[in-house]
Amino acid sequence: MNEFIKRSLTGAVFIAVMLGAILWNPWSLLALLLGISGIALYEYYNMFRLRGYAPLVKAGIASGILILLIVFLEWQSFIPAKYLSLVIVPVAGLWFSFVFIKRDQLVHSLIITISGLIYILLPLSLIPFVSQNQLTGFAYDPEILIGILFIIWTYDTGAYISGILLGKHKMAPSISPKKSWEGFFGGMVFAVLMGFLYASFTTMLSLADWVILSFIIVLTGTAGDLFESLLKREAGVKDSGKIMPGHGGILDRFDSLLLIIPFVFLYIYLIKI
Repeated sequence: MNEFIKRSLTGAVFIAVMLGAILWNPWSLLALLLGISGIALYEYYNMFRLRGYAPLVKAGIASGILILLIVFLEWQSFIPAKYLSLVIVPVAGLWFSFVFIKRDQLVHSLIITISGLIYILLPLSLIPFVSQNQLTGFAYDPEILIGILFIIWTYDTGAYISGILLGKHKMAPSISPKKSWEGFFGGMVFAVLMGFLYASFTTMLSLADWVILSFIIVLTGTAGDLFESLLKREAGVKDSGKIMPGHGGILDRFDSLLLIIPFVFLYIYLIKI
């Protein structure tokens, strides 16, 4: 019971902070994204350190924060669009660091460091672009982002309940022994129902769009969760970190979102617009 209370309180605070930062203004969203990116990158690199590798932790985190700032400032029109190309600079800086850094397995270190930017920073950098209203001159409007989060949380809850009550057939026992196909399809039903419900309160996307996005979120979110489970299994850890009592690390909470956001972005900007 104590563990359940701890998880519930941590979850409630987590949701409150997330929604508060997203709804307040775009700058509080930036602060949230910077915090998530820094901690998630540290946890990602730390899992590789546990496997005997030596990623460039400080350089990777600094590069990630700089990339996120450049993208955000361009999105807010504080810098011209042409300066978005500056994101190449921190990445190139990592590649050229072999001139100044002397360590074993430097090539592995560079690859792991840059993979963290692709895995974590690329999706997080796309979040501002799904947090704007195409109907009102692309002004800040977190309606779609909030909907994504509601569907993720609903899917997770539905999958957990369905898995506990009905779960018999394991989805990927070698990666995540607790996940079942019954939990997956049960969570999908909950997610689609949330998509239906959320569509009735929104104006930016149609009911059909939210149903499609619900399926996209379930499929890509499950894949993202399994991928992070694979990383943890190979690192020999139960959680990516301990920053959230009862829930593990930041990467544990955002593993599904990291794969969801790029596909939602593609749907909105390639199909809807």
